Amino acid sequence: ALPISLEKDIVGLKKEIQERDETIQDKEKRIYDLKKKNQELEKFKFVLDYKIKELKKQIEPRETEIKAKEEQINEMEQELDQFHKKNQSLELRITELNQKLKASDKELRRERQRVHDTEAVCKRFQTDLHHTVGLIQEPKALKESVEQLYRKHVGDDKPELVRVDQDIQQEFGRQREHLERSVASLRKKLAKDSEIHRADNVRIMQENVTLIREINDLRKELKIARGQVHDFEVALTVAKKQGMGVSAAFPDRTGKSTSSLESADAVENTRIIEMQRNEIRRQRQRIEELESGAVRPG
Repeated sequence: ALPISLEKDIVGLKKEIQERDETIQDKEKRIYDLKKKNQELEKFKFVLDYKIKELKKQIEPRETEIKAKEEQINEMEQELDQFHKKNQSLELRITELNQKLKASDKELRRERQRVHDTEAVCKRFQTDLHHTVGLIQEPKALKESVEQLYRKHVGDDKPELVRVDQDIQQEFGRQREHLERSVASLRKKLAKDSEIHRADNVRIMQENVTLIREINDLRKELKIARGQVHDFEVALTVAKKQGMGVSAAFPDRTGKSTSSLESADAVENTRIIEMQRNEIRRQRQRIEELESGAVRPG
């Protein structure tokens, strides 16, 4: 028989061995749980990476569309500046023609006054001539009357032919008529161009407002999408640091456990596809509206 002290030692060693076995089992169970949580995190990381890639794919076309809209707005602004410059040029041309017309009117009034004075002289000459003709039976008185008539109406001035004044007046009338026709034509052209430019300006301003509104909407959608990507990345980083489970870090909106993550992801993908289809239909409708607006006379 073994001594009592040895039996106590054996019993103590067996108890220690049993305690260590239990500790080893607890450690192994802990390791198994950690491996399981790690697998769940890897699985959720794969799903989040896929969603992040999809969101980035959605963001890139939006940025391209925003750049295209901004370029279109710049082109329209340049076109509007050209219209303004053309209007200013036409206004300067009209101002010049109005000044020429005023000068022509002034010259015409001067010529009319000259004609009026000439007619008055002719009437006075006719009166004096009629009086002289009445003295035809008196040669001496007739001679004196003719000499007086010459001194009164001719004197030392060189005789000017009335035909010259008439030619000048006719030429002046032709020039004035030509200028009046030119001014009327330019006024009609200006009115027509102003109406066209006014309609173009209104159209460009309306298109600018629409494009700016669309760009603002696209920027809001882009900001929301970037925020979602940022939230996913932050949540994933926090989950990795804290060692949280998938269900604790990212609770499902429908109340389902993380075991149904793949089903929820399929539903989410279906919803995203439907949203993209609606977006395509909306863009097509927008294109049709723009095309119909472009062919409409304006």
